[in-house]
Amino acid sequence: MSAQKILIATLSGFVAGVAVGLMVAPASGSELRQRIADSATDLAGNVKDKIRNLRGKVEDELDDLAYDTGEEE
Repeated sequence: MSAQKILIATLSGFVAGVAVGLMVAPASGSELRQRIADSATDLAGNVKDKIRNLRGKVEDELDDLAYDTGEEE
């Protein structure tokens, strides 16, 4: 299984779990909508951070590979 499929499955499971957890918790409609919005914002921030970290690691690995092969710019 590719890393991309694992990441998508993990994020999907997380989102589904958060949504179900919020919906079964006793709260008014407006409070529930606010909780969902807050959770979505937090999730988006976490995903962006993970992508930035992954991008940095990939760039570092590519730089190392270019140096090892003598193709650095």
